[in-house]
Amino acid sequence: MKHATSRRAPLLCTAALASIAAIGMAAASMLQGPALAEAVPANLPAPPPGGVMGFVVQDFVPPVIQGSDACPSGVSPKIREAYLESLPPEEHARLERKENEPELTRRWQATVFGLGGTNICSQPDQFDRPLLRTVQSIHAGGVDLDNDAPGESCAHEEFTAPDGRTGIDNQEYRVMGCTLEWRGKDGIGGDQLTGMRQFHASGEWTQVILLRGVDSLEHDEDVEVIYANTPDRPQLDNHGNFLPGYSFTVSDKAPRHRNVLRGRIENGVLTTEPRDIRLAQTWGQGGARDIRGARTVYDFRHAKLRLVFQPDGSLRGLVGGYRPVFDVIQSPAIGGAGAALAAGIDCAGTLKTLRKYADGIRDPKTGKCSGVSSAMDLRAVPAFVNDVPSPAAGSHAL
Repeated sequence: MKHATSRRAPLLCTAALASIAAIGMAAASMLQGPALAEAVPANLPAPPPGGVMGFVVQDFVPPVIQGSDACPSGVSPKIREAYLESLPPEEHARLERKENEPELTRRWQATVFGLGGTNICSQPDQFDRPLLRTVQSIHAGGVDLDNDAPGESCAHEEFTAPDGRTGIDNQEYRVMGCTLEWRGKDGIGGDQLTGMRQFHASGEWTQVILLRGVDSLEHDEDVEVIYANTPDRPQLDNHGNFLPGYSFTVSDKAPRHRNVLRGRIENGVLTTEPRDIRLAQTWGQGGARDIRGARTVYDFRHAKLRLVFQPDGSLRGLVGGYRPVFDVIQSPAIGGAGAALAAGIDCAGTLKTLRKYADGIRDPKTGKCSGVSSAMDLRAVPAFVNDVPSPAAGSHAL
């Protein structure tokens, strides 16, 4: 039986916070990296009095399954290497000699620019590039997105999750999972797995989760889930892990994002009903939070959360949804020519590949899809979360 007061309380009560902190003080030491196999834990604690629980998200990264089997032909080459691969073997070998490095640099960098001052990242549609190498493994992290909306997606090959769940939709991983940003040459996770955390630790992207009406961590038919951004910075230990038990307030200044979701708990797993989720992105601000950063959003359409309660009080799981294909390359597109010259990112080839494998946001008139299924690996530690409801009744995000 639900308690009406748990739906209206804007703040976590002191008793609830103390209970959360008591079961969660060990959480930070458990969060060292993605755990894709989401085994349901045993011996879950009882929820705090009042059924209100708060969390701050520490990890929000692509669910890369490490190993070399996903990309048997190797990772996708950077622009320089792709240029060399396009040449006859003799010319390839000649340009790779040290004395010809200036000539090689001049020639491959010329491919970054087009007519009228265009470049491959700011105007990717102006360039025709080869497709990226894609993930060949049958396994991927994610959730089943199209089962709840038959006819809304385009034909695609589905994955199987490491924990055995089938029907997994994650075409973004198929396209991006063999890039050096996502996966190193040795098959181990790329820069994304470590570089993303700085945005959450600085308060630029920091996310919080607030649960209301939780009667049991094992089975509960109706839970309110607030998934939002906060401007508050987490406190970190000496290993860079977020310390549990600190206070955060949902953003109350524009641009802010506060998503209201409905969920249920079954066998220790919280899943939410499909709904659009928007979360903050700000590129280029850095730790000083310079306001000159370019503001974008994580725009997950028809999105779901799948979160597993842990005995130590933390949450581990996934957020999945469909993203507009261009959103995937927002960061290098903002970087423009610099992203191509310094990082070697082929934005045109990436966008072309994303469009080929697009499986969501289907246009009912043309039948074409302009979005890719996507997922992010999510881990959160217990926190004190103060809610600031949206002024417009019924609004799921602002």
